[in-house]
Amino acid sequence: MDEFIKKIDEILAWILIILMGVLVIDVTWQVLTRFLLGSASSFTEEVARFLLIWIGLLGAAYAYRKDLHLAFDYFSMKIQGRKKKWLGIFIHSLVGIFSFLVLVIGGGYLVNLTWELNQVSAALQIRLAYVYSVLPLSGVLILLYSMIFIRDIYQGDDDAAVPEPKPSEAV
Repeated sequence: MDEFIKKIDEILAWILIILMGVLVIDVTWQVLTRFLLGSASSFTEEVARFLLIWIGLLGAAYAYRKDLHLAFDYFSMKIQGRKKKWLGIFIHSLVGIFSFLVLVIGGGYLVNLTWELNQVSAALQIRLAYVYSVLPLSGVLILLYSMIFIRDIYQGDDDAAVPEPKPSEAV
């Protein structure tokens, strides 16, 4: 199972790298056409917007997996032992519940609605359901990662309970 998760992590990292590369090329093309040709390319702004949506949501899942997300750790720094483990389980459970209800269920509803209404983007004329499909996808990833964190806490991996600040983050 852990090899499967590592493969997902690796694929997700490569997807994010590729999306960022495409975003850089897209924005560079937009700037070049605006200043060199006097008129910005008609589709580049929409492509950049859609890429930012995908990078933001998939990046959030990746950051959560790598413990690089924004967190309030004031209380977790004050407790030790079993209380810290239960706090970690509680936190990761809340993250999992949120991702399931909001991203998977709500995002799935949005994808379904835009698919049924056949909504398309203005410049590219692609279905918005494809753009919004990143919501349930990232929700499933975050839910999977939260379950992995909870499993690690139950199995006794103390480091998985509530992340300690990294040395460079200490204030």
